[in-house]
Amino acid sequence: PHFNLGVATNMMWFEFRNPLNVSEKIMFPAVFPYLYGEVGIFKGFSFTPLLNGLLAIDVIGKYGPTFLKNSYFEETPSLISYGLKIQILKDQLVPPTPAVSVSIINNMYKTLTLKFDTLHTSLALNDFSVRAAVSKNLVILTPYLGIAYDNYSLKTNYWTDGDVTKKSIADVKDYTISYFGGLEFKLLILKGYLEGLYRNSKVGVTLGIKAGI
Repeated sequence: PHFNLGVATNMMWFEFRNPLNVSEKIMFPAVFPYLYGEVGIFKGFSFTPLLNGLLAIDVIGKYGPTFLKNSYFEETPSLISYGLKIQILKDQLVPPTPAVSVSIINNMYKTLTLKFDTLHTSLALNDFSVRAAVSKNLVILTPYLGIAYDNYSLKTNYWTDGDVTKKSIADVKDYTISYFGGLEFKLLILKGYLEGLYRNSKVGVTLGIKAGI
C-alpha cells in the first residue's frame, strides 16, 4: 500500500468557433490546474522475490476547481476524474525489467460558458480514457512513454441576449488517440514531473509535483 498526493497544471492551445458563424473563432492558451491523488489498494501477486507486484491496483482521482480566468469565459468548469491504475509489470533492478501499467479514468468537465458579443455558448464534456505506459526507474530519473485512447461526448447549448431560450447543437461523440512521454524527478518523498502530449496535431504540456510513499 502507498499513496501520492500532488498538484499539476495542463497547458494547451484553446480554439473555439462561433456555432452561428464557423468562420469566426477565438484562440488563446488555456491553463488548467488540478489536484491529484493515488492510493494503493491491492499490492498484487508475488511469485518470487524478483517477480512481484503483478496486477497491483491503485485508485486514482483528480479535481480541477476552475480554469484560470479569461475574458471569454462567463462560467468556468470544474474537473472531476476517478479511475484505476493496474500494474501489469513491476520495475525491477534484477532482472532489469521496466514497469508497465494501464490506467482507466473517467473525466467529467462541468459546464464551460463562453461569450461572443451577444451570443452565449455552454459546453459539457465527458471523457473515458485508457492510458498504457512503460517506464524505467533510473534512481533519480524515471523516463516514461505511453499511448492513450479517449472516447468522449460533448454537449453544447447556445442562447443570445435577446433570446435566453437555450438551443441545443448536435451532440458530438468521437474518440482520439494520443501519444505522451515524460520524466519524473525524485527527491526523497517528493516527485516532480514534466510531460508532453501529442493529439490531433496539437501539443500539450503538463507540469506537476507530488509527495508520497
